[in-house]
Amino acid sequence: MFAIIIGIILVILVFLWYMWFLQKKNAATLNKLKDQTDRLKKAKLDEKIEKLEQMKLAGASSDRFHQLETSYRKQIDQVFPDILKEIRSAEYKNTEFKVFGSANELKKVTSEVDSFEKELSETSKGFEDLLVSNELNATHSEELQKQYQTLRKQVLTQSFNYGPATERLEDELSEIANLLDKEKQLTNKGDHIEASQYLDDVKLKLGLITDQLKVIEPLYHDLNEVFPGQIDEIKFVYQKMVKQYYQFQADIDQLIADVQAELDESNTKLGDLNFDAVNTNNEDIKQRIDDLYETLTLEIDGKKSVLKEQKPVLDYLNHAVFQHNRLDKRIRKLQEGYILTDKTVKTFNDNLQLLNEVRSEYDSDVQSIADKQVIFSEVKEDFKEIVKHLDDIEASEKTINDDLNQMLSSEQIARGSVDDYAKRLEIQKKMVEQLRLNGLPDDYLDYFYMVYDEINKLYDELDADQINMEDISKQVIVTQEDLSNLIEKTKKLKYNVLLCEKLLQYANRYANKNPEFTDQLVRARALFDTDYNYDEAVEVISKALEEVESGSVARIKETINA
Repeated sequence: MFAIIIGIILVILVFLWYMWFLQKKNAATLNKLKDQTDRLKKAKLDEKIEKLEQMKLAGASSDRFHQLETSYRKQIDQVFPDILKEIRSAEYKNTEFKVFGSANELKKVTSEVDSFEKELSETSKGFEDLLVSNELNATHSEELQKQYQTLRKQVLTQSFNYGPATERLEDELSEIANLLDKEKQLTNKGDHIEASQYLDDVKLKLGLITDQLKVIEPLYHDLNEVFPGQIDEIKFVYQKMVKQYYQFQADIDQLIADVQAELDESNTKLGDLNFDAVNTNNEDIKQRIDDLYETLTLEIDGKKSVLKEQKPVLDYLNHAVFQHNRLDKRIRKLQEGYILTDKTVKTFNDNLQLLNEVRSEYDSDVQSIADKQVIFSEVKEDFKEIVKHLDDIEASEKTINDDLNQMLSSEQIARGSVDDYAKRLEIQKKMVEQLRLNGLPDDYLDYFYMVYDEINKLYDELDADQINMEDISKQVIVTQEDLSNLIEKTKKLKYNVLLCEKLLQYANRYANKNPEFTDQLVRARALFDTDYNYDEAVEVISKALEEVESGSVARIKETINA
């Protein structure tokens, strides 16, 4: 119970302390508000209002002044007295220890005082702006007048830099002059706000004209000086070239007229201040002029090249014809004893046709030059093409000549090869004869005579009235392969004959000992002596010997030196 009483006492003491603290806080806030309101009382704007009334404002400036004055009177006569009453009320409540009510009123009053101060500050600034607007307008107007006069003088005295754009620039300057006059009238009437808007428009337009002059000058410089000078130069050079009988693929007069027309169009668009269109046109004019220069230069360079190359090309052409004729004589002579390949003949005839075409083209170009009806750039390209064709013909006919040399060389090689084949065939024949056989296998004889016939055929073809080296070369390769096969067959035949003879001789020791062996021996001798089947004879006797004496065949094979 005692503890509860103590607790209640403590709560009461804390509450009383908080009430005392809040009263002190409210008192501090009240002192702050009193100081703020005292300062605001001294900030009266009557002096500014009196000065503004003496300025005899008009128009938007007058409307703005009355708006600010009405707002100011309302704040001073109504809002501010109410604020002071509320401050006194909050002070009374705080004195009466109604601290919570006082605190709430003080929050409201603080907000109202801040709002009043802000409103008063904005109104003061508005009056100040009106007071200084006349002076600012006068200063600004004077600066803009100087800029205007400078620009006007520049446009009038340097109109040669702006060409057709000058008239539009003068119109824009006249608009600025009108705006300055209206600004002066409004200022004299006291409408400084409206006058300042005119000054802003003047500033904007002066800036625009300044920027336009920077764009116009280089564009007109091209249109007035660069392009006309280039066109005159092109006309002069072209007329001089015409007198010298130059011819052109394009209609130069029309191209010059087109450039002039586009130049006139650019001047018109510049007069309308259509800068994008002028810039696009100028770029196209530059390209057209460059193309004209290139066209003229192409023909001038073409003439120099043609006159320089005319004789060398003719010399090259005559050289090619001479070489072709010399090769023709060789081919005709060789065709008496040789059959040339279709490819060689066709290539040679094609070269002759191309030479005739090249000669015709060259003669036509030279005639055009003589007739003074020539487009030199085209002839220059013709000469390049002629030289290329002659290069191709020269390379082609060198290949043909090399092929002919190769053909003659191949003939000598073929003759040597055939003689060698005949000797080697004779060696094979003698090797077989040395075996002193009763006969030879049919397949061997057929192959031998096939090779024999091939060699004789080669001799016949090499001794023919017209030698076809293409066919002979192919046949030489075939005969060489067949002869190599025959040599292998002869080697095998000799080996089997020698082996069979030794096997049969060795087998005699078993002739009467084994009836079955005897039968195989008789069969093997018949195959050797009568059928000339030496391969099978070796097979039969070898098998029989191995059955009666294993390893005997291998020992006998080691003694064979074929």
